Amino acid sequence: MTDSGTEHYDSEYRRTTDELYTEIRRAAFGEEIGQYSWLTADEYRTFFDRLGIDAASHVLEIASGSGGPALFMAEETGCCVTGADIHEAGVAAANARAAERGLADRASFVCADAREPLPFQAESFDALTCIDSINHLYEREQVFAEWHRVLKPGARMLFTDPIVITGRLRREEMLTRSGSMGEFVFTPPGVNEQLVRDAGFVDVGTEDVTRNMWEVPSRWAAARTAHAGEIVAAEGAAEHAAFQHFLDTVGTLARERRLSRIAVIATRP
Repeated sequence: MTDSGTEHYDSEYRRTTDELYTEIRRAAFGEEIGQYSWLTADEYRTFFDRLGIDAASHVLEIASGSGGPALFMAEETGCCVTGADIHEAGVAAANARAAERGLADRASFVCADAREPLPFQAESFDALTCIDSINHLYEREQVFAEWHRVLKPGARMLFTDPIVITGRLRREEMLTRSGSMGEFVFTPPGVNEQLVRDAGFVDVGTEDVTRNMWEVPSRWAAARTAHAGEIVAAEGAAEHAAFQHFLDTVGTLARERRLSRIAVIATRP
């Protein structure tokens, strides 16, 4: 995606090491691994198993943000991981974290636009993940073709799309849900799977993983409410209220199954 509308992520990356926000995120996610999505640590562990990731694997994580989940993957499985993200602040934070945690030899991060040809040789990776970020990519024909190119034969990829339309949406809800997060794509059921097949992948499967998308926002909003005074002092009342409204909207749409979060897994033959 483009650089426009990245302010939300850049501000969150700057707060990564803040003690208050770490406490809030731990309450929201249970196990805080530096994620900026609806991913929990236990869910990611199940994805590792689905992808067959182990110490011999080299994994590509698309939209790696400030590196938390990728470094968690490296520590949990012993794999090597390369992260790619368009946000320079996130990439810089991720490489710094890797060095601090003694993982620089197994984890590295590069600045790259996932809509463009990726800066990697063909058949370089044993697995690929992209968590809750495909909704920022409209040009998925090219995106999936690139994923096919950089994966080794027999390698698997898994992504989650948290913006699959499975019910009626009001204009105001769509605007709140998309916010100021750059390009944002609402996708009907079945479209991702067909595009993945068109790119040459086989054994395409899906799993409904919507539950995290109402449970995490609910816990997140409650934790922020518990620290409202401190948050208002840090963010201002308007920003605090806007983010609380965002979390409430995300949770409501997911709970009512009007927007669903779907995991897609497929194999590069």
